[in-house]
Parts: sequence; C-alpha cells; structure tokens
Amino acid sequence: MLPPANLLHDGPHRRAMFDPELFRLPLFPDTVRATPMIEPTPFPSSLAWRLALTAVVVRVAYAALAQSYSVFWLPESAQLREIYSQPQFLMPLLTTIATSAVFIGLTVWGAMHRWLRQKDTQAVDEPRKLFGTFVALLLILLLAVSVATVYLRNVLMQYIMVHAGPAGQFITLGLFISALAIALEILGAYLVVRIATRTVQPAGLAGGPAYEQRHAAWNSGLMILGWQLSVCIALGSYLQAQAMSVGWLEYALGYLILPVIILVLCTQVCLKILPHPIGAARQGRALAHGTLAFWLAQVLGVGMGFLAIRAMSWNQLIRVAESNVAAAVTLLVYAALLVLGCMVGKLALYTPSRRLASAH
Repeated sequence: MLPPANLLHDGPHRRAMFDPELFRLPLFPDTVRATPMIEPTPFPSSLAWRLALTAVVVRVAYAALAQSYSVFWLPESAQLREIYSQPQFLMPLLTTIATSAVFIGLTVWGAMHRWLRQKDTQAVDEPRKLFGTFVALLLILLLAVSVATVYLRNVLMQYIMVHAGPAGQFITLGLFISALAIALEILGAYLVVRIATRTVQPAGLAGGPAYEQRHAAWNSGLMILGWQLSVCIALGSYLQAQAMSVGWLEYALGYLILPVIILVLCTQVCLKILPHPIGAARQGRALAHGTLAFWLAQVLGVGMGFLAIRAMSWNQLIRVAESNVAAAVTLLVYAALLVLGCMVGKLALYTPSRRLASAH
C-alpha cells in the first residue's frame, strides 16, 4: 500500500518526516547530558604487580640462559648434563631458582608499592623508561651476583678439599653460598627499584594504591613458600641423599608439589583469618607473619617428632619409615601446624592491644 501522494513530493511534510536531525535527538536529553562517561579505573597495584612479575620473568629467563650455556657450551657440558639428569641434583637447582624468584618478586612489589604510596599516585609519566631501566639494572645485578658466587664457590672448594670433609663441603656450598646469593639478590633488587624510580615522575590522578587484606595474605603465603623452598635447599639434598630408593616422584613431591600446596593452603587461611580492612599494617608485618607461622610450625614439628622417636622402638621406627600411611599422616600434621602458625601469627601481629582498643 503506497502512502498518500501529497507526502511523496518535495514539500514540508516530506522534510518533516525524513529530516535526519529528528533521529539525532535523544529521547531523554536531560538525562543523557547529566550522565557523565565513566572511565574504567586501573587496578590499584597494577604497576607494582607488573614490575614484580617482570622481575620474576627476568630472573627465571636469566637462570635458564645461564644453565643452558653451562650445559651445552662449556668444555665439561657432557658431565654437567649427566649430573643434571639425576633428580638429586636437578631438583635443588630448580628450587634455588624458584626461591630467588619468590624473594625478588616480594622485594620488588613491596618497594614499588611503597614508592607509589609515598608519591600518592598510581602511574608514572614514562612507564617504558621505568621498565627498561629496571630490566637492564636487574640483568647487571644477576650477572654480578653469579660471577661473585662462582668465584667464591671455587675459592671455598679449594679450601674445603684441603681442610674439611664432606659435611663441611655440604654446609659451606649448599647453605652458605645459596643464602648469600639470595640475600645479595634481595638487596640488589631493592636498590634497582629505587634507582629505576628516580628516572620517572608521578603521573595521573592523585591517590596512591591501597594495601588490602589480599595483599597481606599473599605476602604471608609467599613468605612461607620462600622459607619452605629455602629449607628444601638447605636440608633436602643432604637428607634425601641418604635414601638410595628416592626417585623422581619423591623429589617432585618434596620440591614442587608440596610447596605449591603449602602456598595455596596458607594463603587461603590468611584470607579467612586476617582482619578486613587490614588497617595500618603493611608488607613488613605480612612478611613477619609468614616467617613466624613457618618457623613456629618447624619448632613444633621437630618437638613432636622427637617425642615420637623417644616413644617408639627401633623396629617400630623402621615400619613407620616404610609406611605410606605414616607419610600421609605426617604431611597432614605438618599442614595443621602451618595453619596453627598462621593463626598464632595473626593473634600476635594483627590483634590490637587492649590499651589501644580502650583508647578508641
């Protein structure tokens, strides 16, 4: 059916019906004009998180390149490949890299987060310059620490071969040098962040990132993970080397799977028990919380193990050592001790005193 003829000619009716200006007018002009466009706000800790993640990636990539060079391009590469094909040598190496990455990530996140809060900002004017300077300085730091530890290892090895036995060799090379290297990397990572932040200026809206409960929980959980990996480095190789039947599965459980389970467990417990909001607490208290929880669990575990050994005969100890059920029960007890340590740490570090409560 066609429209009336008087609407088809070029007249005022046609212009009135098909005038495009009519379709550009909003139905509710006052409402549309009064509603501002909402810009998506960035994640409060995104810059600190990205810098920490960059540090972890750089640390792992540097370790992969350094080990690849030593395994494939050195004169003794064939011997090193044969050594690293055995779990008792490969797993401690991977654990050392993971420990260093955890502590470097915590250090970089804390230093950058603190700088953003002090400058009352969430962004910088030249982020590429910040990340470029940070990566370059971190690579120089890692190279310097590697050279220093290799030199120190060679010097101590010559001394140990003359003056000490196997126990001294283990204590010196396995514990002292690894701890020294990680300590130097932590201190260096902090200095790298401080130097890199001097090359940029705060930008964006005022208001620094907030330190929330989830930050405290993850810092505590990662600190417990770092200590667990450190203990694996210090004692795991020596203790497991005494058991000739230990294979890849046992090493993977002890060095990889168990630390991941501990991280997830302790972080979830901290998310449940820590106060929300977290108040005036900062990263230092979270790291102290993780340290207290871990070492309290170690002390209680050693004490319980000592009492259990005193209460059993030699034949009972042999049967327990060969029992998978006893191993599972031991892991459950250890997990319970870590949970208890997290709760005790929360009461000791996050519960306000009565005097402060009465003052409020």
